[in-house]
Amino acid sequence: MYSGYKFKFSSIELLSLLPVVMLLVLWAYAGFSKLADYHRFVAQMELAPVPLIKDLAPLIGFVVPLVELSLVCLLFTERFRKTAHWLSFFLLLSFTVYISLMLFSGLRLPCTCGGLISKLGWRQHLFFNLFFMLVSLWPFLWGRAFPK
Repeated sequence: MYSGYKFKFSSIELLSLLPVVMLLVLWAYAGFSKLADYHRFVAQMELAPVPLIKDLAPLIGFVVPLVELSLVCLLFTERFRKTAHWLSFFLLLSFTVYISLMLFSGLRLPCTCGGLISKLGWRQHLFFNLFFMLVSLWPFLWGRAFPK
């Protein structure tokens, strides 16, 4: 039986939902792929030239995917979406700092990301993260450019 419901979104509403969908896909994919290959994720962190990361690799290997999947939950909830955008920005910023350290170290270390993202080189990762940092800020930039 057809209920007759039709979903109609304006282009402005679609543009405001696009960053949410992009971040949902990013965090869900990243979180699940890291958990699915937990041992490789931890082993690669243990190769990092940062002693603290080496020592805390097993804990970080659990916490990072948990944070990423928590962001998915927050992004699904309109009440917490603004917070999720800010947290996404700061998590991406912390990853970008780590990537910058890898670039400046000159070492040829494997990426600790999961799935297809791990196939990127360090410079590609940097641009990938910068792009998603802009995506996470998009609702705030959009709101300033086009106030209601």
